[in-house]
Amino acid sequence: MTHLESIREIMPYLPVRVQNVLKTQLQETLSQIQEIRLRNHKPLGLVRQNQEYPEKNIILTFEEISKSFQAVCSYSVYRYEQELSQGYITIRGGCRVGICGSAVREGDNIQTLSDISSLNFRIAGERIGLAESLQQYLSDSLLLAGTVGSGKTTYLRDICRIIGNTHRTALIDERGELAAVHRGQAAHDVGIMTDILDGYPRAAGILTALRVMTPEYILCDEISTEADVRAIQQAAGCGVRLIASCHAGTPEELKKRKFLRPLLETNLFRTQVFLKDRKIQHIRSLS
Repeated sequence: MTHLESIREIMPYLPVRVQNVLKTQLQETLSQIQEIRLRNHKPLGLVRQNQEYPEKNIILTFEEISKSFQAVCSYSVYRYEQELSQGYITIRGGCRVGICGSAVREGDNIQTLSDISSLNFRIAGERIGLAESLQQYLSDSLLLAGTVGSGKTTYLRDICRIIGNTHRTALIDERGELAAVHRGQAAHDVGIMTDILDGYPRAAGILTALRVMTPEYILCDEISTEADVRAIQQAAGCGVRLIASCHAGTPEELKKRKFLRPLLETNLFRTQVFLKDRKIQHIRSLS
């Protein structure tokens, strides 16, 4: 699914006035849009190249945002309480919608959200061939590192396509962004030999793939917990190669991620790739 196709997929979720603004944009401009931000009683925001540009002639109303939110939840908020407690919902086509509102809490835990104040549609899209320059490093485990919006998901998706066309690959797609599975079919090309574990928590998905799919590679995004690390260690101990991403903008930031220390100290990831603005900034390879 291309970037423009992803924008067409999310059109029905947007207020009519926002749809009309997007329909007037040139294709070149549309292809640069990374995020569409809706805020209560504030201008529509379009993010291009990590810079937000307000459309000051479109001031969103509470009613428009409420209708958009209901559409994102398939008109059944109850079904999405778990996702809402994490602050986002992934809709058809792999677009992740960040949601802000009033937290409904039970003790220290957020149960759901009410009085929605803003929505952020992050545009998903394939860039076939983007990761071809990394092909020489894909014979072993690899870690993609970068901050929000650096391109980790886009690179990981294309790496999965490359590997999954020649090796048995298990893709742990917890947030549904990588393959964008809808009714059992992936919207994005993640390789003909790739098995997708859609919606699985990372650690559980890795261990499930290890038990039942005999993968040569396992891919997952945004490792962030000790449970993720233990599952990765177990998979690596069985001879499986791991391709994963994590949140860190520089090698120094990466070293500060304490939960990653067992993986870094043992050099489990033979290659570390640092991304910025959807481009490769630095590659650290031990091979």
